[in-house]
Amino acid sequence: VPGNAYVLFGVAVLLAAAMQAQACDKPATFKAGIGGFFGPSYAVELNETGELVYSRNARTFVSAEGTVRETVDVSPDAWRAFCNELDAIGVWTWKPRYENSNVMDGTQWHVEIAIGEKSLKSTGYNDYPGGTSPPGGDRFPRFLRAVSELLGGREFK
Repeated sequence: VPGNAYVLFGVAVLLAAAMQAQACDKPATFKAGIGGFFGPSYAVELNETGELVYSRNARTFVSAEGTVRETVDVSPDAWRAFCNELDAIGVWTWKPRYENSNVMDGTQWHVEIAIGEKSLKSTGYNDYPGGTSPPGGDRFPRFLRAVSELLGGREFK
């Protein structure tokens, strides 16, 4: 029977890993953006048909003329890696709002994501999780890199 205990333990570990991986599959909701009036802006959104749409504008907000949009194919492995990085960064503990009112016409950002039972809705204006500038902590730059990696290396900064 001791051999059966090892088999049962192995099956339990595999089931737990599969459940965790399943929870990290494509989010139910995902929207994020960063940019400003006087510089490049980027956005990403998981649309109602489950496609990930990436938008970029080299000069201003992605809502303005000159914005380029494309659909990005994301593998299940890439979604899982993204989910794992979100957990490692600790995005689920971010505050709803970050703001530095001492800076005018700076960088605005937003993120809304729901994966399984976890969800986040956070925005910022010249302030970020980890400090008033992205170098003030690595959490926000890591998030931006994770989105860029999810997008196959496309810019998101």
